[in-house]
Amino acid sequence: MSFIDQKCTFEVLSEDILSECHPFTCGEDEDMDEFFSKDALTYARRRIGKSYCFRLEEDEKQIVACFTLSNDSIRIWDLGSSKKNAMWKELTNREKMLSRFPGVLIGRLALSESFAGKGIGTEILDFIKMWFLSEENKTGCRLAIVDAKNKPRVLNFYEKNGFRYLFNREIDEDLYIKPPKNEEERKTRIQNPRTLATRLMYCDLLSD
Repeated sequence: MSFIDQKCTFEVLSEDILSECHPFTCGEDEDMDEFFSKDALTYARRRIGKSYCFRLEEDEKQIVACFTLSNDSIRIWDLGSSKKNAMWKELTNREKMLSRFPGVLIGRLALSESFAGKGIGTEILDFIKMWFLSEENKTGCRLAIVDAKNKPRVLNFYEKNGFRYLFNREIDEDLYIKPPKNEEERKTRIQNPRTLATRLMYCDLLSD
């Protein structure tokens, strides 16, 4: 069994938990720390995203990890012809060529700095995948989706856990996320591509 199965309790992140636990910090990302300490509950109230946590059983004041989930989808119809056909073949074998494929967005995922480097992040991704494959899940969900920070360490983590880039090139992803208003804008953006803050990645939950 994994560390989170053996050593942790799984709970919805709540005001009570935040008030009774040690301050959560991942040690290297102040924005992430601030989100889970201040913004996560607001997101939950506004139904933008729901956050969860694993707490250490032997010390319930210690939050091991937090993550936030929300509904999402990948717009297949907006992809280029070759990419669109490849995705249809991958996900449906052309049984049903949907315009969108539903997924769960892992909006935030952070480990306490005390538990980093122990493989717990991989355990949590496996937990989320199995959770949404469960018969108890109340909605159709084919994909796990992340907007991963465009940093080698973060991207490598998701790649090692079965996530793939929707687009190999950042410019193609940029044009997909924010379609140009006209051909002139398209050409300008291709000639002067920007570096994206995040990369869109996905994992087919049925791939295993």
